[in-house]
Amino acid sequence: MKKAKDILKHLFNPFNDKLQEKRCLKKIIALMPRKYNKYITSYSLKGEILYINVSHPALRQEIFYNKNIIFSIIKTLHKANQCNSINPKKIVTFYKYQKPLAPPKEIKFYIKEAGKFEIKTKKENLRKKFEEIKNLINSKPG
Repeated sequence: MKKAKDILKHLFNPFNDKLQEKRCLKKIIALMPRKYNKYITSYSLKGEILYINVSHPALRQEIFYNKNIIFSIIKTLHKANQCNSINPKKIVTFYKYQKPLAPPKEIKFYIKEAGKFEIKTKKENLRKKFEEIKNLINSKPG
């Protein structure tokens, strides 16, 4: 019988590169200065370009001008033999306005009495069955 570790390794093997890439990107963002990383909403690596989405347009420019911080973090990780697969040549920051979520609207429920419903069927045998059900509901107390 195979061990659980071997089974998980086999299952995640096709996705291992992407998982490792996401872990490394998360580590890079976490090592950035706090004033930057708390406004970063998403990040991805496509080819040799690192895309960073921020929640404020001024921060977009600031990260773009101080992108050497990100490159120095990546170099430091490479020296420690970590995240060697990530080697972006270019960093692109972008800002996309997102409307704040609207509060949910109040949901109103309209409750009809159980025995008062319309029978809209055209088939006579179904109409008789519905009439029986309606009479049973109306005959019960409560």
